[in-house]
Amino acid sequence: MAVMSKPPIDSPHERLVWAREQAGFGDKADFARAVGVNPTTYRAYENGQNGFAKYAALFARRLGVTAEWLLEGGSTPAISEAIKSHAKAEIEDRYPKFEETDDVEIQQWDIAYGMGAGGYLDIPVTGETYRFSESWIRQFTRAPASKLFFATGTGDSMSPTILDSDIVLIDTSEHEVRMADRIWAAAYGQAGIIKRLRPMPNGSVKIMSDNQSVPPETAYDGELHVVGRVVAIVRKM
Repeated sequence: MAVMSKPPIDSPHERLVWAREQAGFGDKADFARAVGVNPTTYRAYENGQNGFAKYAALFARRLGVTAEWLLEGGSTPAISEAIKSHAKAEIEDRYPKFEETDDVEIQQWDIAYGMGAGGYLDIPVTGETYRFSESWIRQFTRAPASKLFFATGTGDSMSPTILDSDIVLIDTSEHEVRMADRIWAAAYGQAGIIKRLRPMPNGSVKIMSDNQSVPPETAYDGELHVVGRVVAIVRKM
């Protein structure tokens, strides 16, 4: 492997930061999503708060370095242009740029997602279109407006996180459940649901409610279709 002059990186977390930036992931959250790790959890690895030995091989493979170098140091590797191009393409594919405007239009779909037994799902159903400032939307997601929609939650199984008739913002650019326990809009059978989803080692997905009185369910192959991730909750006062 080609080497270059050694930058001032003397600890595993400093090497991780350096390799991530050299590979083209300017935003640590982008890299966390690319490897399927919760961004908050990943941030602690780069801050040196937690060790990341269990993820070293995964991180190294994606960054074009070795796990040994990340954890122990040595001659600093050169990150290949192929790795950088892959990272750039992945970020641009997941998060295309907003058009140069102060406002974006987002549809509110005329559909209810059940947070109990589940509401009947028949998508796509379009409703009204609303305009929002780009800066407000970017608090929750970097996805383009065409990948976002608002919908209404019904029921109380996600209480107290989401209440009956709360409006949720759903990001359809995220539809792979790679991080456990986030909240997703999905179709389970013929029902539309908003639940926390947890991928299990056997390939199934555990469907969980925040209301502790509602027992979890498990979806197997072909039973669950993920529509998008819930990135914001709007509550009427």
